[in-house]
Order: sequence, then structure tokens, then C-alpha cells
Amino acid sequence: MAADCEPESEVFELTDFTTASEWERFISRVEEILNDWKLIGNSLGKPLEKGIFTSGTWEEKSDEICFADFKFSVTHHYLVQESTDKEGKDEVLEDVIPQSMQDLLCMNNDFPPRAHCLVRWYGLREFVVLAPAANSDAVLSESKCNLLLSSVSIALGNTGCQVPLFVQIHHKWRRMYVGECQGPGVRTDFEMVHLRKVPNQYTHLSGLLDIFKSKIGCPLTPLPPVSIAIRFTYILQDWQQYFWPQQPPDIDALVGGEVGGLEFGKLPFGACEDPISELHLATTWPHLTEGIIVDNDVYSDLDPIQAPHWSVRVRKADNPQCLLDVSFMKSSEPSPQCAFPSFSFS
Repeated sequence: MAADCEPESEVFELTDFTTASEWERFISRVEEILNDWKLIGNSLGKPLEKGIFTSGTWEEKSDEICFADFKFSVTHHYLVQESTDKEGKDEVLEDVIPQSMQDLLCMNNDFPPRAHCLVRWYGLREFVVLAPAANSDAVLSESKCNLLLSSVSIALGNTGCQVPLFVQIHHKWRRMYVGECQGPGVRTDFEMVHLRKVPNQYTHLSGLLDIFKSKIGCPLTPLPPVSIAIRFTYILQDWQQYFWPQQPPDIDALVGGEVGGLEFGKLPFGACEDPISELHLATTWPHLTEGIIVDNDVYSDLDPIQAPHWSVRVRKADNPQCLLDVSFMKSSEPSPQCAFPSFSFS
């Protein structure tokens, strides 16, 4: 009877649909970083000057985020420029294509000698890179790559950020990136592919133009002429097989059996091995228009001897052995048996 008098207890099962998933928290964190860095909306800078990618100052700032237990670094790379007056320009900038898309079309800074690889490939003054935080980590599977790209697309759309955002995939030494840039009614996808061997139809300008036009998908007929910048780079490495004339000094010959030695006042100088590992010669045609030149599998107008611009670059060897450096390292080691002379330079 006592059990009958007790009120029946009802059990309610509640499902909390407001709990964010790991993916949603990851997207929210990306959006938070873009807002903190004030990368929202479109702000047009002044036109890029020729050579500014090399002579200008580049800065970056980074933050770390997690997707479940996987850590990523988010890095904002940007060229430091003087701020422009934005008053009264908000309405004007609403329907303007993003700054990065305009930079893609600028030919003033093609082939910069020293710059981030994305700057060299796309000519961007500003971009964000999402990459695994540890050098040993990598995004290898296609499903993970697509998930990160979807996250990037959602974050850009929710925040209105018009700065390109790239995801580094595969191992870092491959320098492989995919990304996206969004604007009002327009979007640019950045894709990349690595091939072990270039197909024969893409080893000349004619085949590369076919790829470019197919990717653009321009509905105009006939297509407007394409502006082109071309560079051939030749790398010389073979001279290292020759004998390097500089020999290390013979300490016994310098001493000559006498205490103190007569030749210690002369410091050895020079490298014991070739300090240059590679010599690069670049021949460049900076501004060409499609139709002016012919370059196909049968004939080519691109004679390197006739290129208007030549440039040479030297790549140095890693830590070559140099006599002066070795001498100072030896003289800095204390020895109870020898008193080393002191030298003054003026």
C-alpha cells in the first residue's frame, strides 16, 4: 500500500542540440582569429610598386588552434604598407573585387628573387596559412584536406574576410597548398598538383595557355588575348668535379722546427672547398601578349640569347670550411704549452 501511495516518478530524456562539435569549434576558432586580426571586409591598398616584394618589409603573426587533438598554426603574412585614408570609401568598396584578386593580375612583381613561395607563385601582398603546428605532422588524406577546405570556406563566408586563406597539405618540404579567396559574388580557388614528369603537351607555352583558358572558363567569344611573363632558369652544378686549388696550410712547414715560427704573422685566408654550390641563370621576357610569339612542340621564338632581361643568382654551400675561421677557432682553444700572438686589425 505504501508503494501505491508514492507518486509515480517520470523520467525525461533531454538531448542538447546546442552542444558544438569539434568541427564547429574549429571553425569558430578560425573566425575568432580572423576577427582579432581585423581581416574582415575589403580594404584596398595602393598599387604595388615594382620590386616592392623584395625591397619592402614583410611581417607575420601566428596563433595556434586545435581540431580535436591535432594542433594547427595559423599565420598571417603581409607586406607592410602605409595606411590609406578609408573615410567615405565604404560604399565604394562594397562591390569592388578583393585586393588579392587585383594583385593576381598585377605584373609589376613577377619572379621576385626573395619571397615566400606563395608570393612568388601568385603575387599576393597578404595571405593566411593554416598548417600543422609540428614539422613532423602532415595532412595526407584527401578527406582531411576537403574537411579543412570546407572549414576555410565557411569561416571566410561567415566573417566576410577577403584575404586568401591557404591550407598546407602533405609534408612541409613539398610546399603544397590549396586555398580560397572570397569576395562579393566572386570566388577564387587555389589548387596545386605535383607531377613526377611533366606531360609533353605542357612543356611549351601553347599547352600551358590551353590549361589556363580551360580553368578560366571565360564565356566571351573570341577570348581576349592573354598577357604573359616568361622565365627560363638554367642551373649549373657540374663544375664541382674539378679540383679546388685552395689547400689547407702546412703547419709543420710554417714552424720549420723553430719555436715561434716566422710565418705566424700571416693569417691564412680562403675556402678549402668550393663555397658555391649552384649558379642560376634566369632569362626573362617580362611582358608579352598572346599571339606575338610562337612556342609549341614544333617551333619556338623563345631564344634565351635574345631575352631582354638576364639575371644571375649564386647559391652558397652549407657551412664550407674556411681557413681564417678554422685558425681563429684553433687559437681560441687554451693550451698550456703555447703562447699565441695577439693580432690587431685596423
